[in-house]
Amino acid sequence: MARVTEPSFKFWFDEKYYTVQGAETMARMGTKDDLSTMRAEYTRMRDVAQKRIKRLEKEYPESKAYSRHKEGFPKLRELDPRDFAKAFSDLAKFVRAKTSTVTGQRVAQAKTMTTLNKAIGADEEDEEGVKKQAKVTKQNYWRVMKILEESRRLKVTYDSDKIVSLAETTLSFTKDQFDVVLDNLQKLIPNSDEVEGSLDAYMKDREIQDYQRVDVDDFIKQLGW
Repeated sequence: MARVTEPSFKFWFDEKYYTVQGAETMARMGTKDDLSTMRAEYTRMRDVAQKRIKRLEKEYPESKAYSRHKEGFPKLRELDPRDFAKAFSDLAKFVRAKTSTVTGQRVAQAKTMTTLNKAIGADEEDEEGVKKQAKVTKQNYWRVMKILEESRRLKVTYDSDKIVSLAETTLSFTKDQFDVVLDNLQKLIPNSDEVEGSLDAYMKDREIQDYQRVDVDDFIKQLGW
């Protein structure tokens, strides 16, 4: 039976030592044994973090937890002693975050999908018993989140169902094409219900069979919205 070991750092459960200021205080005022233990804990946490980053790369490459830390954390010997406190704090925050794990990402995604679908009434039926087409799914989730994030950055609020509709319509676009969509949200989101039909007409007019061959800049220009 594998032996279960407790975290080596004695302040592991004390939040104040995982801020930059707390780590700086410990690095400056701790005993020799404290500093040695702190350095050992950094190495232990880094091993955990590197494994999590690899798992996130495989299953949740578009998550912030992965994109912000995909380069990994530096080894202890690579750190300037003056940067150790901040590096320790950054590493600890990542390891302690629920979303640094695949399970945490899965739970967070499911919760967000449920909240958004409830907000747009995705599971509600109209008078004829037909459910709305706009719905957040695992397939369009990350595009919905990117559109939401960019909308918030632009300080513009739109109906959630329009955001979901635009995300679903652009699922076949490449990342570069979708980046153009993000750059034109103020034009596209208010007219998201018309985008799909307009896109199909644009492709038919130019005899384009593959969505990935669409010149998105030209398409948006032709819309005239």
